[in-house]
Amino acid sequence: MLGSIVVVLAPSLLPGWALSSVLDGSSDRLRKALLTPALGLLIVFGISGLLLLFNIWSPLSMLVALLGANALAWKLMNTRHEILAQRTRWQMLEAAMHGEVSQNEDPALSKEASTQLEFRRTRTLPLYVVSFFIASTALLPPLLQRLPFGVDWIGFAMLTQQVALEGNLSLPGTNQGFWTYPPAFPSLAAWISVTASIDAATAVFHLGHYSLFVLLIGLMGAFDRHGAGAYGMFGVGLGVGLFAKTFDSGYPSVASQLGLIVGVLVLLRPTHQRQRHHTLGVMLALICVGLIHPTGAIYLAALMLCHVLHGIQFDDEDHQELMRKFAMLAAAFITAGFTIALVVIAPRLFDEAVFSEYGWQGGKPMLVYNGFLLIVATFAGWSLRNTLEGRIAITWFASLWLLSTVHLVEGLQHIPILSLLSYTLYSMALHAFHIPLAVLVVLWWSPTTQLSEIPERPKPVFKSMPAPLSVALMTLLLLGTLFAQTVAFELSTHDELFSVTPGDLSLREELEGLEEGVIYTENMHWGYLWNAPNQLDPTSIPTLGLVHLTGSEQSNATRAIFTDNASYFLKHNMRYALTSPLGSMQWTLAISPLWAPIIQHDGAVLWAFDTQGNAEIPELQAISIEDCSECTSRLDPWRDHRFRDPLGLGEHRPFLVEGTPSSISVTPPSQNYTELCVVYENIGHLKGVFLKSESGLIRPYQTLKQQAGYHRHCMELAGGQSIQEVNIEWEATKPSEWINPLGLSGRDSVMFDKTGVRLHWLEWNMN
Repeated sequence: MLGSIVVVLAPSLLPGWALSSVLDGSSDRLRKALLTPALGLLIVFGISGLLLLFNIWSPLSMLVALLGANALAWKLMNTRHEILAQRTRWQMLEAAMHGEVSQNEDPALSKEASTQLEFRRTRTLPLYVVSFFIASTALLPPLLQRLPFGVDWIGFAMLTQQVALEGNLSLPGTNQGFWTYPPAFPSLAAWISVTASIDAATAVFHLGHYSLFVLLIGLMGAFDRHGAGAYGMFGVGLGVGLFAKTFDSGYPSVASQLGLIVGVLVLLRPTHQRQRHHTLGVMLALICVGLIHPTGAIYLAALMLCHVLHGIQFDDEDHQELMRKFAMLAAAFITAGFTIALVVIAPRLFDEAVFSEYGWQGGKPMLVYNGFLLIVATFAGWSLRNTLEGRIAITWFASLWLLSTVHLVEGLQHIPILSLLSYTLYSMALHAFHIPLAVLVVLWWSPTTQLSEIPERPKPVFKSMPAPLSVALMTLLLLGTLFAQTVAFELSTHDELFSVTPGDLSLREELEGLEEGVIYTENMHWGYLWNAPNQLDPTSIPTLGLVHLTGSEQSNATRAIFTDNASYFLKHNMRYALTSPLGSMQWTLAISPLWAPIIQHDGAVLWAFDTQGNAEIPELQAISIEDCSECTSRLDPWRDHRFRDPLGLGEHRPFLVEGTPSSISVTPPSQNYTELCVVYENIGHLKGVFLKSESGLIRPYQTLKQQAGYHRHCMELAGGQSIQEVNIEWEATKPSEWINPLGLSGRDSVMFDKTGVRLHWLEWNMN
């Protein structure tokens, strides 16, 4: 993790420091230290994305571009005109902060400097330390576990690997075509992968959580300009949307929020305080976040429009003229973005209906992930309703909520722009509302914030949050943070939650020595090889963004396996197949004489094509709930991702709680097999689990693996004896309890869960 951070942070420090100086000439070292990593990462994202967009990305071109950016930043920071009056506006503000500009020379500049100096004097440094500590917990998951939860990261890892190898987003393996996806995140992850010598999945994992960390501290820096930096993390911490999206590995959506730091820093102010360099900074941020993910660009554009909407309401003519110029520039950028969307992307979605995978995002999902924050923000909005900053934030949230109504017309066809918008914002409840609501809460929370009150309006009931409520919310947030980290430590022992099994990962490490050829991989999350050796051509690819597919062998290869089409395998040099215990193709390959298992790891199998058709065929039997005396029936979390069920397993599996002895009824087949294997899944790390049989086994007492996840345990059968029952015994007398996130998502039926074993099927083998 440290190596990945250094690879990104080192080249981004100087550009980030320079941009923070330009956007906020009043910033001191503390504020710059908070802003620099986020703004620097935003710039590096933009550089990497542009290189890939123009098809010139390579580790060398990336290095040259980063050196150029650092040289430009160095020149910008060290170029000062000797005559004070001829310096840039942000340099003048820097001078005013040091008392070099008198009030008579520039009253507006002196007033701004005086306000910022007052903010510095009233900082509560202990709260900054606590906030920074809370933000740092975003870096904890990569230190605790090897891979992230969720499934999105697998697609990002595939893109990252392809960029690292080919320098583009062409499709790998037996597929012809390309992906259309925002280029910044996978290209920067590829830079980390190549430079730090780590695999693509790890690079994606590290970059995703580092992006969240710098986003949080960057927001603290942006709020510090409003005198509310110490409360930034407290306000953001009242919602769980961004944290849930990161937990689910939706990293580009979270990283695209980096542009909102610039928005909060620049656009939450009266227009007369926004200068030309601020406008250029917003436009730069808009370009960079557009290269990361369009959601961030949409949210920043909405904030720009709200800034314009409330800015033109002032009677001051100069004020309105500035707003008109900014509105024209914002309109030009937004129009350009919509033109690209309409001309390049939307036509490819003409036949696609409006999509709403998770329902109306402005309804129940918003309340689930940001409901508590919304309640507090409602009081904050009422108190700040007569301030310019409060109105901008309220309108910003309302505009994003209106965008969510696109999901109410699910199924509507032949309107490509609506289809594109629905696909882009399919999970916006997690990331669209979090920061706008947090802005309202933070500005209300800080007792030192000086906001721009609308003239001739009644003052709010509370200028800031009441002290008792502030203490109560801080206490609640600290307790929640400790609880969340306890859950994180607990979940790090639950490898069964991963979308690839430990056996899958172990098996992939042994692919390097295989001969050149095509390897069949399942078209599911566990089948995508982000780290495939160069001599192997996988058949499956993830559907990520828009896929322009001109040729693929996946469906033909799948059909050939079902029909034992040996001539197809020979013609296409399909020599291997890779299956996971999470998938369903293993059962078809197991009963085919053309495919023999050559390497097995805990249910994950590498199969080799047997040209003679002499592969041994095992007998497979499902373990039903009736076979296990003390088991309960539990949903299989991956039931919706299996397209075949030849064993009749169904959607439920027998589950035995740790510490509960039980017996499994066994029905031996008519043939004389020599080995019995049981495929099971540990839910959590178990203290000890054993199998025992009175007859039928050469070793009557067997020790099973304790690690979480899928396992396959084989037992040698005793000749001349019949095995009718296997008993399960435990070292522990009671289970450990844990919070199951699958219960929240609906993939499982239990949220407050217990450790134990989920039983799947039996295999009878000849040897």
